[in-house]
Amino acid sequence: MHRLIGTIGACAALMLILGSGTALAFESPLKYGVELRGGFGQYDLSDVRTGIENMQGTLNKARIDNTLNKSETGPAAGLSFLYCPSKHTMWEVGYNALLEVTNTVDAPDTASGEILMHAGEFFLKGYLVGTPSEHVHLNLGAGVAYYSANLQIQDNYRQRYNYDATGRAFGLVASAGVEFLPLPRFGIVLQGGARVANTQSYSYEASPGTRTNLPIIGATSSSSRTMEVNLSGIYGLVGLRFYFDKVTQPVDYSR
Repeated sequence: MHRLIGTIGACAALMLILGSGTALAFESPLKYGVELRGGFGQYDLSDVRTGIENMQGTLNKARIDNTLNKSETGPAAGLSFLYCPSKHTMWEVGYNALLEVTNTVDAPDTASGEILMHAGEFFLKGYLVGTPSEHVHLNLGAGVAYYSANLQIQDNYRQRYNYDATGRAFGLVASAGVEFLPLPRFGIVLQGGARVANTQSYSYEASPGTRTNLPIIGATSSSSRTMEVNLSGIYGLVGLRFYFDKVTQPVDYSR
C-alpha cells in the first residue's frame, strides 16, 4: 500500500511539474485561493458494527437501539489553501474533519453503551484544470492523505471505558468537480470523489504514559486483532473559493 501511494503521488507531482513550467511568469487573479467546504462521506464500519453486536450480546439481546449499518454516512467539513502555477494546473493542501457519528446500545434498567467516532484528514492533491468558459472550470484531482481517527467507547455493562482510542493511516484521495465563477475572485465548487484509507492498530492510554492495543469491542480472545475503522468510500462536497493574486505587495523603489 505504501509503495502504491508513493507511486501515485510521484506521478501526480510529475504531471503538475511538467504542466507548471511557466509558474513564475503566470499571472492571474485566480493564482492563490482559500476554500471553505462542507459535505458528507461514506465509510465502511464493519468492525464497529461487530463491536456493537458484541455489546448487544452482553445485554442478553434485550431491547437495543442500534441503527448502525456496515456502511455509514457522516458529515464532513474542511479548509484548504489553493495554488495555481499555471492555467491548467492547481495544488491543494488542506484538512477535513470526518465522521461524527454516535451509536448507542441501550437496555433500560439493565445496561448501556456508546461508541463515538470521528477522524481528521490532512491531504495534498494535484489537479488538472479545464476551462470551457471564463465562468466554468472543470477539475480532476488525485493525491495522498494522512488520517487520524478516534473512538470513544463506553460499555457500562462490562464497566469498560476506553476514551480517545487512536488509529492512524496513510491513504489516497481522488476527485472530479466543477467550479462556477459568478465573480472574478469568487467560485462555487461541486465535487465528488473517493478515498482509500484503513485506520488500524487502535490503542488507548490505559494508564498515564502507557498505551494498550484495543481489540474489536467485546472480543474475548487475547489473540484478537486490533480494531480497524475503514474510511474508504465515496464523498461529496460543496465549497466556496476566494481568490487573490498577490501574497505580498511589490516594493516601490521610486519613493
